Order: sequence, then structure tokens, then C-alpha cells
Amino acid sequence: MVEKSFLVQRFAKLKFGQYSVVGYSVGGEETVVQIPELNVCFDAGRCPQFALTSDLMCISHAHMDHVAGIGYYLSQRHFQGMKPGTLLVPRSLERPIENVLRAWQDLERQQSPYKIIPMNAGMDFEVRRDFCIRPVATHHGAPSLGYVLISVREKLRPEYIPLTGEQLAELRRQGVEIQYKLEVPLIAYLGDTAYGEVFDNPDVLKAQILLCECTFFDPTHRSKAKAGKHMHVEDFVKVVQKSENQHIVVLHVSRRTGIRRSKGILRKMLTPEQMAKIHFLMDFEESVAGGDIEDSAPEGAV
Repeated sequence: MVEKSFLVQRFAKLKFGQYSVVGYSVGGEETVVQIPELNVCFDAGRCPQFALTSDLMCISHAHMDHVAGIGYYLSQRHFQGMKPGTLLVPRSLERPIENVLRAWQDLERQQSPYKIIPMNAGMDFEVRRDFCIRPVATHHGAPSLGYVLISVREKLRPEYIPLTGEQLAELRRQGVEIQYKLEVPLIAYLGDTAYGEVFDNPDVLKAQILLCECTFFDPTHRSKAKAGKHMHVEDFVKVVQKSENQHIVVLHVSRRTGIRRSKGILRKMLTPEQMAKIHFLMDFEESVAGGDIEDSAPEGAV
């Protein structure tokens, strides 16, 4: 009798107030993160089922563990009768991604509709009047972008607060701007990135939730982090110390270290107050070893 075992991939779900962070992120293997309440997915990974439900997908860079599922995402949405997916991509990746999608169309002999929006850092994509997506330059080698989801709110200028409705209406008729826009950065996703200027960006510093990689934790892996333009825990600590984020979600941890050991290392480097706002995406509580990704690293793993 032959015994069969099946590994069912598990995905994490963290809840922060009105927003959820759903995803899977293991260094060099796959990264896909969704904010379902905002209809946005960051990177495609291998396109798990949940990623299909987001109309917008923001691509950070073109490494296979982040983009392998793009074609499947677009094809399955079309197959299931959903509206065409929209991809926000670094501008220099527009043509290469188009080429890949055309090749898939040739293979499948059918065309899946889609929309590609080439983006530069600081170029806002307006989703709705009250919500935009703002790319930020990251440091993973060109081209790479992070993305900040921003709530745009209109507020009455302070000098007009005492006025009555009639008086405000009259000012509007006269063409007076009685309101101003207030931007509130909700969620920042940085994809893969080394430490650099992006961590001084006000939108990144002030985002309510920061989704940030920290790939390497072992002291001997500093050179690996530098070579791959990834974050080492020594740099991640600098991020935490100056951040104003309410929550920081750690992504892309290397299998070589694992979640439990990574948390132990980080706990020794931060204060309890700082550690309280840190969440490891792949930290499954009931798993003694610290998650489905903990136990072993294949030869050559990141």
C-alpha cells in the first residue's frame, strides 16, 4: 500500500481594525499580499485563489516569486466572468509584461482582457475621488516600486467652520475654495527592498500599516542581504525606531532562519513597546515550529 501525503499551502490573515492583510510571503519562494477591503492585491506570487478577487494588482518588481501568477490572475478572472484585471507596474516593465501576456495568449489561443497602467514614483493613480494609490521608489535594483494606499478626505477650512450653511453655499457660488484635501496614508507595501531613502518618505513613515520585508536575521547573512538588495534585521531595527506606523508586518523571511528564531533575534533588539507593533505574516500560532515555513530549507534557499 502506498501512502500519499498532500501539502496544503496555508495563507495568513491578520486583522487591523477595518483592514485585513491576507497573504503568503517566504523569501525567494512566493509573495502575494491582499487588502480585500480596498480591492487591492500587492504582487501576484503564484496567484492563489484569494488574489483573484482584487480588481487591482500592484506589481513591485519582476522577480518570478512576485510575478509568476500574473497570466493566471488575468485568465481566471476572464474565465470566471469577472471584469478585466488592472495591473499597476513600474513603467519600464510595461513592455516586458505585455510580451509575456501576449505569449500566454498565443499558447492558450484565447485573449484575456486586461489593463496595464505604467507607473513612476510619485505618480498617483486615482481609484476613487476619496482613494488613490501612490508609488514610491524602492531599492531592489531597477526597476522596483512600493505602493501606498491613501485615503483622500475633504475638510472644511478652519476659518469657515463658524459659518452657516447658507453662508458656505454663497461662498461656493462666488468660487471660493472652502475645503482642503487631507491625505491619510493607510497601508504601505514596499515589496523587496534594501534599506534606503524610501524609509524617510512621509507616506511610508506615517502609514497606519507598513508591509515591509526583512529577509535576513542571522549575523552571518549581512553580505547576502547586501548582495540581493534585501533587508537585514540590523537595518529593519532602524526602520522600526523611526517609524510612526501603528503596525508593521514583516514579510519575506528566509527559510534559512524561520519565524520563531527571527522573532527571538528581533525581540532582543527592540523594546517591548516597539515589539508590540511587529507582526510576522507567516507566524501561525498553533504551529510549534513557528509556521509551515519553519522546518527545512532546501539547498540554495534564500
